[in-house]
Amino acid sequence: MKAPDSPIDLQKFLPQLVKEGILAKNGCASVKIGKSIWITPKKADLNTIGKKAKNALLEIPLEENQIFPKDIPDEAAQHLALYIARPEFSVIFHSTQENVTTCSMAGETVRPYLDDMAQIVGPNAKVVPNAKDEKGLKKIVSAIGRRNAVYLQNAGALCAHKSLDDAHAVCMVLEKASKAFVESRILGGGKPVPWLEAEAIRFVYQRKYSKQAEKNRG
Repeated sequence: MKAPDSPIDLQKFLPQLVKEGILAKNGCASVKIGKSIWITPKKADLNTIGKKAKNALLEIPLEENQIFPKDIPDEAAQHLALYIARPEFSVIFHSTQENVTTCSMAGETVRPYLDDMAQIVGPNAKVVPNAKDEKGLKKIVSAIGRRNAVYLQNAGALCAHKSLDDAHAVCMVLEKASKAFVESRILGGGKPVPWLEAEAIRFVYQRKYSKQAEKNRG
């Protein structure tokens, strides 16, 4: 899947993300296009924005150490830090799905009980403080590492990828993996994929995905 060409691509997708419970009604999502980030306004109704024909997202430059206008959401600093650290990211959703939020509150690193988490999210997903200061942003960047998601303490997770569909898949898989993790804690008997196996699954998937993406671009 290709990266978004216009902020309208994300804007039209917002009502579906709210309907599926990925985003809160006044949640936060962004896309990176060229040297700019387009992000949902602070406390905006995403369903209303999604019905507008004209662009209602806000533009900020892809630059460090900037002061944001009042209508830019607080999460913008986190999105900006991830886009700069991981240039391949073009889309970020702040997922507040039920089981994702539960795991963010539990504060424990989530390991994959299902292969698709290892493939699409990473060999695990870490929990870090929901901070916006320089020190906190470094922890977020470090925790996501080569993964596609990171939990924010008590606040869900940031899910990122190259395209809208891929970022959507990260959210769906992380919710399923979070549910498996929660149920394994409640019911017992769950056995996570071993670390080396999870790394191997991730490596093979990424190689296959990269080749397929290159083929699609051709």
